[in-house]
Amino acid sequence: MRRHAPKINLYRIATTLALTCSVSAHSWIEYAIRIAPNGAMVGELGYPRGYKDRKAPGFSDKVPQMLLPVVGTAAYTGNEIINKFPFTDKPEHPFLQVSPGDHIAITHFENGHVSIPENQPFKPRNRGTIFIYGTSQPKEQEKLFDVHLRWNKDGTGGDKRGVLLATKNYDDGQCFQPNTAAITNERISKLSGDGARQSEELACQSDVKLPDDLKPGSIYTIYWYWDWPNLNPAKIDLEKTKDGSFPWAGSFMRGDKIPNGWTMDVISLNESYSSVIDIKVGEKKLEGFAAKDEPKDRNIYSKAIPDQMKSNFQVQVVGMEGDAAAPASGTVAPTAGATSSGQAPARTSPPTTFVTGGTPGKAPSSAPGQAPSGAPCDSAPAGSSTGVSSSILATGGGSIVTVTQMVTVPATTLLTTVYRTVAAGQNASTQPIDEVTVTITTRVPRQTQPLGTGATGPKIGPDPTVTPFLRRRRSFRYL
Repeated sequence: MRRHAPKINLYRIATTLALTCSVSAHSWIEYAIRIAPNGAMVGELGYPRGYKDRKAPGFSDKVPQMLLPVVGTAAYTGNEIINKFPFTDKPEHPFLQVSPGDHIAITHFENGHVSIPENQPFKPRNRGTIFIYGTSQPKEQEKLFDVHLRWNKDGTGGDKRGVLLATKNYDDGQCFQPNTAAITNERISKLSGDGARQSEELACQSDVKLPDDLKPGSIYTIYWYWDWPNLNPAKIDLEKTKDGSFPWAGSFMRGDKIPNGWTMDVISLNESYSSVIDIKVGEKKLEGFAAKDEPKDRNIYSKAIPDQMKSNFQVQVVGMEGDAAAPASGTVAPTAGATSSGQAPARTSPPTTFVTGGTPGKAPSSAPGQAPSGAPCDSAPAGSSTGVSSSILATGGGSIVTVTQMVTVPATTLLTTVYRTVAAGQNASTQPIDEVTVTITTRVPRQTQPLGTGATGPKIGPDPTVTPFLRRRRSFRYL
């Protein structure tokens, strides 16, 4: 019987690279293991769908990685699939064997996102939130918009096929990658008495109590979803995100009720990841161990986190439980006032242009760079209205400003990226059609000459060209 998580020694040590090179945001379920009532990790490991050993020929991050939205897409379409790999009842690597009501640890490697936070300064302070959903009725093509913030704790949300099992901080408070970063050194020092070693990675864990009513002999599917956006510090207090309080980009696109007065510009980069694991439900319930039965070599690498075993919910999603039923097809739910055809109601308030920031700072190293010049980009649909107000708000100094422009487009282009070149202060006529709002962003030179009489904001120099809000990812993999 295996009682320890697999050891990752020198194979994953790349300290110099970790501290000097960019970090590519990538995580997924590494493995899951059963937890005894006394907190010991026991039994054989279970593996996610599509699992491939890191030492196996042909392994790369792209094999298990499921980035949402996909590379080259700035916004969700509503059709994103969270199960990259199909279900098979004869997987190459074994299912996790559980009993109804068991606790299990679902693990992931932090890949520098915890131990080297300075590489990603605009990420949530909890390093993102992990949402864990469970269902005995998975679909072959499971849509993110059907599940996330639709399924709730009691199983009455969305299409009622599943439940929100748990919410966890990506950073479990003790995990680390083998490197010489300050956070790693601090954690090793704190946990060394419990066996923590510089040479051995300590995986992050999400400890989850499974439902008591799981049916013996069945397969239960768990969806692991990590929301990991870049946030706009001008619009949200990053320090307050330690408890996981930040919005999900899809809520704005889906028409959900948004708490805390958050607006879409709180999120500057939309980024999330999903992973799936199937577990086999058996009959036998684990019993607690007597002190004499404790494994002598049990240490931090084979223990659950006590606080996590007290509750499945570390992060509260108040106001975003998703109790309202979602279309079974996973299509975007219309906002209030929408027609039965799914079109959004006509926009009545004027669109607004905002100018924020001064000279742009260095992008977080995990953030994608600009799209290559040859990247495809869609022009604005013919006939779409693009009202732009003449009121421009500027903050910050420097020679470059970032223009975030709210434009209106036909409802049929919902969630389609729009690119358009406009002159500063230009007002385009609005056609009498149903409209929805999307956001486009550009950076343009700031003209420092004095404003003319009657000007309502800083005058922008050359005609700004709106560029696609697409970025190319830099991929660095830690071995």
